Amino acid sequence: MKILIIGGTGFISGYLLRELRKKNYHITLFNRGKSKPFIPVDESVRIVAGDRNNPGDLKALINDEAHFDVIYDMTAYTGQQSQTAVDAFYGKTGHFIHCSTVSVYMISDDLRCPVTEDQDLRQIMPFFPRNPFGMNYGIQKRDCEKILRDHHHPVNFPVTMLRPTYVSGPGDPTLRDYFWIERILDGKPVLIPGSGDYSFQQVYVEDVARAFASLPEQPQTVGEAYNIASEEIFTLNEYLAELGNLMNRKPEIVHVDQDVFDHLPFSSNSRGDVFPFNTRRPAIFSLEKIKRDLKYHSTPFQQWMPELIQWYTNRYSGHSIAYQDRDAEVKFASNWSGDYLKLKKAFIHE
Repeated sequence: MKILIIGGTGFISGYLLRELRKKNYHITLFNRGKSKPFIPVDESVRIVAGDRNNPGDLKALINDEAHFDVIYDMTAYTGQQSQTAVDAFYGKTGHFIHCSTVSVYMISDDLRCPVTEDQDLRQIMPFFPRNPFGMNYGIQKRDCEKILRDHHHPVNFPVTMLRPTYVSGPGDPTLRDYFWIERILDGKPVLIPGSGDYSFQQVYVEDVARAFASLPEQPQTVGEAYNIASEEIFTLNEYLAELGNLMNRKPEIVHVDQDVFDHLPFSSNSRGDVFPFNTRRPAIFSLEKIKRDLKYHSTPFQQWMPELIQWYTNRYSGHSIAYQDRDAEVKFASNWSGDYLKLKKAFIHE
């Protein structure tokens, strides 16, 4: 089977590549060649350099190969990028698989948990820049999905879409889990926005990679979209308690009102997520469909998280995002605990 991965050097696509190599497929990676592959590759994997935003590069690729049995698009973030892929590959592939996201749901106010795959087109909420699932990201991913739905054809352009939630594992560029792991390790108070009581799901990266890799063998998935998440559901409080138990630590937790937190200078960071998994609302996704069609089951948290903790403590040399503000976090946590009303008034009416 001839496989094309648009991307292939990133986090999810690197694990996908490793899964696909187990199946002895003929694999081509198409990317700009500017990033070192996350999973090392050898001569068995063909690498073609090109820019997916350049229609000529994509057409040259397909002219060279004529047809791919399966194409994985792991790097489409705008509708235009998906349209360019459609223009290049329509009638040239037996299965087009798009990496989407649960953010297509979480930019809407009107959702019912567990969120099912048919809730992807509900009215978009007023623009909320602090949406923890990414407003622009979700809107643009909806645009990608619309283009693919509009052009889906069971013969000429068969499409399947997978919608992961927060993806965790060694090599995660967002460092979401490490944000909390590093703070628990330093033994200082851990600041939690809001009550910490909203439920969420993350998902282990190897579960995502295996699901993607299984799709070419599952013809019933053509024309469908699937949520993929862990079967385990945590609140942020529960997640941190489990994390602490696995690390033999009992962190001091300090909750701060969400409206106060949003005024703090370290409550956001240009590099990415801070205080992750604070979803501000329940974020529970139905897995009924993926279990039915792909026989999906997730790896238990107690199995994969200790490996991730060890990876960060033994192999990762940097800091988590915004750790340079850790002293300010600790100072605020100490003051907040001591003078609730004064601080609340100061930060709300500054």
